[in-house]
Amino acid sequence: MREIVTLQLGHLSNYVATHFWNTQESYFTYSDTEKSFVDHDVHWRTGIGADGSDTFLPRTVVYDLKGGFGSLRKINALYEVEPDADALASALWRGKSTVHKQEPLQPSTYLQSLDAGSTPDKLSKTSVRYWSDFSRAYYHPKSLNQLYDYELHSSIQPFERFDMGKELFHTLDKEQDIVDRDWRPFVEECDHMQGIQVITTIDDAWGGFATSYIETLRDEYPKNCIWVWGIQSPLLDITREKRRSRLINTAHSTSEICQQASTFVPLSLPEHRPPRSVKVDYSSPWHTSALLSAAMESTTLPSRLLPQTSGSAQRVSLDDISQIINTTGTQTLAGQRMGLGNRNTQSEEADGFEIDLFGIGRIENDGLDRPKRVFGKSISSRGEIEHQDLKDDDEKETRRRIGDPVIQRFNTPLKFPMLDSYPGIFPDDADQESICLQTALFTDQSISTRMKALKKQVTWAVAVEERELLFNSLAEIGDAYHDDWSSGSDDDDD
Repeated sequence: MREIVTLQLGHLSNYVATHFWNTQESYFTYSDTEKSFVDHDVHWRTGIGADGSDTFLPRTVVYDLKGGFGSLRKINALYEVEPDADALASALWRGKSTVHKQEPLQPSTYLQSLDAGSTPDKLSKTSVRYWSDFSRAYYHPKSLNQLYDYELHSSIQPFERFDMGKELFHTLDKEQDIVDRDWRPFVEECDHMQGIQVITTIDDAWGGFATSYIETLRDEYPKNCIWVWGIQSPLLDITREKRRSRLINTAHSTSEICQQASTFVPLSLPEHRPPRSVKVDYSSPWHTSALLSAAMESTTLPSRLLPQTSGSAQRVSLDDISQIINTTGTQTLAGQRMGLGNRNTQSEEADGFEIDLFGIGRIENDGLDRPKRVFGKSISSRGEIEHQDLKDDDEKETRRRIGDPVIQRFNTPLKFPMLDSYPGIFPDDADQESICLQTALFTDQSISTRMKALKKQVTWAVAVEERELLFNSLAEIGDAYHDDWSSGSDDDDD
């Protein structure tokens, strides 16, 4: 077994993860004639339902705030048997009782159609109220953890600051040891866990919650690969104060996660709208999360592929992909790009990857457009592959010199599925059941420039007492991406 256990933290992260699980669910085959490309045991766990039937559910632990789960119940159709709370209360209390119940949210018409076995209603931005409204997967009751200390979208006490997340984690962990309670049961049922996948927002309080959680996981599993996807919300019409708060949260999250994670990939939508082939409504989390999830799911696809006789990528682990891009052992921060269609990208530049999803330290006309040295790049191409004989790449591996970039391509005929739960953000492929796309996960010299930009952006926003420690940490991260061949450049620090 090569299991991956997933940790989902925050409302927008759960949107991204829901698209991810819907895609994994679509890979199941139900006849002997259908060819399976994916090893489902990597991300799914077997179990027994309340009625004794076999279940196959996501291997994940989900956290959200009060009200964040929408109509999703902890007890679902597979685990319907539960104690009658009213009966238990009457057995303990002989006096007169009054029951007060909040009216539960009704499932979306899409979910009702799925439950009825009929053709699902078409989803829209207005019909998707919560991430659970378009979820096609059932979850084990132990997967779902609602935190009642804060309420979703609260105007009285919003869950926004990095330190609030850290404080909440340590309070809950002190009272209940939540990692042992919530996380350990899923790890103990693994035969050989290949890694941990964390999906979390990093520009709000969940960034603080995540850093503390990841630090505990690193202490528990010091040799395991921990892969973190850092989700950032689109910068819409928000106040300058809120922009500054998000930037500070992102800086703190980046500083601490890079110290613990094997690979940290911050994801956000391009500040300038994507190319015409992509049509995303930045105000809809259903839309924005769909684009980020497509990149995330395609990048890690090689880690769950079954060995094929021909025409697909060899099977690798999350740690294998991490080592491709982390050429020095200190380059844990990586960038992400994505391109539609499927091109034979032979150059080391961004040709074919027109969608930039790297959200850290974005600046304009300050060196990011100049030629830059690539340290490592993992390219995942899915669909009809037009590639040279793979033997050529093998020969190049043997001729690689010290200091040359490490570039690995993973090719698979398995296209990205366009499900009825997925928004129509690719208008050119609206009528297609699946599309070709490719992703590039990379480390290059521009990351050093981005970290310097992030330092400058938070210079006057961070409190004096924590400024030096944060700046030193960000500078140390950026130093790992200096081009040793041109150490005397004009990109010096302040």
